[in-house]
Amino acid sequence: MADLTSITQAKLSAFKKSATPRQQLGCDKISGFFYLKLSHGGAWRLRYTDLLGKRRTATIADANIKPSQAAAEAISWKAKLREGIDPLSHKEGLAQSQREEEQLKAAKTYLKVGVFFEAIYTPHKLDNYRYGAGTLKVIKHNFDHLFNREMDKLNSADILQWYNKRRAKGIKRSTLVRDFGAFKAMLNYAAQPLKGVSEPILKVNPIKSITLPALTIKEQDELEAHNEKLSHQRDIFSNEVKQQINTGLALYTEKLKRQRRSSIAHGKSHLINLDNLTYPHWFIPFCHIARLTGMRPSDIYALKWENLLFNQFNDQTTLSFTPNKTKKAENSRKIKFPVTGELKHVFVSWAAQQEQAKHGLIFKSERTNKTLERKAHLRHWKQVKALGGVLEGLDFYSFRHNFISELVARGVPVLTIAGLVGHKDGSMIAANYLRHDEQDTASYLVILGQSWNDINKESKIGAQ
Repeated sequence: MADLTSITQAKLSAFKKSATPRQQLGCDKISGFFYLKLSHGGAWRLRYTDLLGKRRTATIADANIKPSQAAAEAISWKAKLREGIDPLSHKEGLAQSQREEEQLKAAKTYLKVGVFFEAIYTPHKLDNYRYGAGTLKVIKHNFDHLFNREMDKLNSADILQWYNKRRAKGIKRSTLVRDFGAFKAMLNYAAQPLKGVSEPILKVNPIKSITLPALTIKEQDELEAHNEKLSHQRDIFSNEVKQQINTGLALYTEKLKRQRRSSIAHGKSHLINLDNLTYPHWFIPFCHIARLTGMRPSDIYALKWENLLFNQFNDQTTLSFTPNKTKKAENSRKIKFPVTGELKHVFVSWAAQQEQAKHGLIFKSERTNKTLERKAHLRHWKQVKALGGVLEGLDFYSFRHNFISELVARGVPVLTIAGLVGHKDGSMIAANYLRHDEQDTASYLVILGQSWNDINKESKIGAQ
């Protein structure tokens, strides 16, 4: 094999040391065969005429192999040409087949529910979704018994068995709908081409068309009771409730200041005195923003000072942001909320207490300097309710319901309200907040009829 080429190992070694980049070491025995020196390393190449008569130069072997091995590869290429086979196309075809084989092998590996969940879906959710860890926890808690199954083998029986088992444990249907939706979304993702891979791991989501069983009579009754409860939560806060909340916030403010004075008096002199601060804790302005804007807690957590836009021409400030719930949706819209009156006072007062009030998160963890945990407000809200005598069942989310209800009651157009709270249209508000009783309806009809009667009277007078 050593006699296949005039390029010996000794000649090649000497050439590599003395040659400059792009220089060639040719072979006297095989036409078109040569070694090319590159800036980093080199390459065995063959210059030949393809089946269409076009002159081509191709890399035929790794630079590190011996001259005799590279020469054998060159001779093989020439043999293929004599047989009517384009060696470069043949090489590319083999490489493509190998890639496809590797992809298929990988696809079969990742077809297992558990493997796909751990290796592909987990990093995807953690990297791209703020609350991805919560979704992953839901899937693992509910469907880990299916992790050894292949995704394409899942069927309606698997889902029905899971549903009945969870329902028997008293799990609410709304929770089951959410959990099943999370699992179905994972399989939908598996049926999409992944980055860098031409074919999806799962050709079709086998549970895409599967729906949960229809509601039983008992479940319908429970749902109606739940909706009735929600309807009461959407009622406007009474003056008594508003007073209780205000009292609770005032007492909580004083409690925090009192506790801090006690801590300083007992040797913790390094702590900041809270007595002269408008807001001794982030929850208090957080709470005020919720009641004055109807914003979701998740959106308040995500607010940055950069979201406050000041217009020097009209001396007006606007809170501009995209709700987290719709941020990834194609039809997501920015909310532009006028910052005036009390709301402006809240932002200005809180900003005055911050060292870097013009940049970054408005509310952030003092420990990590990052976004607060999404339920961090709840324990403070519990204390405010207890101090103010607020009913235990009043959810913090009720601030949003009250905001919408008050605007509806004041006759603000539904579409305007929808724009302020981040709804794509007014349908949800119309369905849940525009309520009236039969007595009101009757009085409206009387007024309508009276207006026609008045017109008739005027017509008769004119005719006389």
